[in-house]
Amino acid sequence: MTAPPGLQAEDRPDFERALHQALRTAEIREALRRNGATGDADVQRLRSQALVESEAIATAAAPEYAAYLRQRAAAAMSPSTAPVTPAPSAPSAPSASSAVGVPFPTAGVRGLLPVLAVLAPALAGASAASFLLLGGLLKLFHSQRELAEALLTAGLTSATIAAVTLAAGVACLLVTAVRHRTSAPDQHPRAQGLPYTHPPPVRRRNDAAVATARDAWLRALLHRGILPFLRDRLKISQKPSRLHQKSEKGST
Repeated sequence: MTAPPGLQAEDRPDFERALHQALRTAEIREALRRNGATGDADVQRLRSQALVESEAIATAAAPEYAAYLRQRAAAAMSPSTAPVTPAPSAPSAPSASSAVGVPFPTAGVRGLLPVLAVLAPALAGASAASFLLLGGLLKLFHSQRELAEALLTAGLTSATIAAVTLAAGVACLLVTAVRHRTSAPDQHPRAQGLPYTHPPPVRRRNDAAVATARDAWLRALLHRGILPFLRDRLKISQKPSRLHQKSEKGST
């Protein structure tokens, strides 16, 4: 037969709170008034006596306390001992070496297109501005009229090229943005057909079980341990006062 578990140090604050609740009940207050003990010193004396006998009082709720300790130990062990199942990997997913170490041929072309989409309109626009400015200045001189016409034609051609490349660059950027937006969810395991499993709420169930076991222990401690102890102490302190009153009546 195993001995009941002793009251642990971390549970003594709960014992003191239950004792404070018992001392504030109407039954104990009325018993103190019948004994003529209405001061705080008498209440503190009862409290000190209960704290001295805390181990003996706690044995009255030993089964509930043992169940509470088991639930608390199980809750403390469950996060570290719960098996962790690795998520299945997608069969079509590339390996780390192929994704990092081996370059893809299309990677350079895809990286070059945004650069061309930005540089080509800028260079063509700068050339068009230069040609048109020089052609306009040379057109003022009658001897350079042919060269001015050629420069103006080249400027208009460059301006057309700048407009076309600018439109193509904007379209390329829009297509790239849409492609990234549609391909981003595909990288998630749930989009690849893999089942997405939430971790089981073990911690919440254990916390609720611990709270229930703690409440059951505190109720048993209050009603089967602390309150009977206080009643017995008040009865013992009440007997001398009655004997003293009878002796006073007999002498008169």
